Amino acid sequence: MNNEITMYGAEWCKDCRRSKTILDEQNFSYTFLDITDPENGPEYAAKVIEINGGKRVIPTLIINNETYINPSASELESILSELDSNDTITRCNNGKELFDGDTVLLTRDLDVKGSSLNLKQGTALEKIKLTGDPEYIDCKIGKTKLAIKTMYVKKKG
Repeated sequence: MNNEITMYGAEWCKDCRRSKTILDEQNFSYTFLDITDPENGPEYAAKVIEINGGKRVIPTLIINNETYINPSASELESILSELDSNDTITRCNNGKELFDGDTVLLTRDLDVKGSSLNLKQGTALEKIKLTGDPEYIDCKIGKTKLAIKTMYVKKKG
């Protein structure tokens, strides 16, 4: 699902900077509308005042047509994790989208259950297959087929 995120704010606002940092760290794309922008700022500020019942409260975020007024860091992270859980795109732990045939690197040592196989950090897993579950990928090591959690891999390249 493509999430539509618009944030009304100002560069001088520490809460706006915090929200932008959270969005950036979690790889969400968004539109930032600066209410202090010389050209369009008055229009953006008027929209914020309209949304907030006559008050100019920033950041004001509109995420998939839902309005959030100056959410705390934990509230915003919770909102974004709910969006992320609805996301069917398979991503590595760096947030990069994975596709069938990609090569990924392990980000930690892994013991394979039911086997003496121990995979070392940095091992390249080539020609991965997506499973339909964004939390797992399938790969082959020798003749062994494995399902690996995407939180333990990063896309090569």
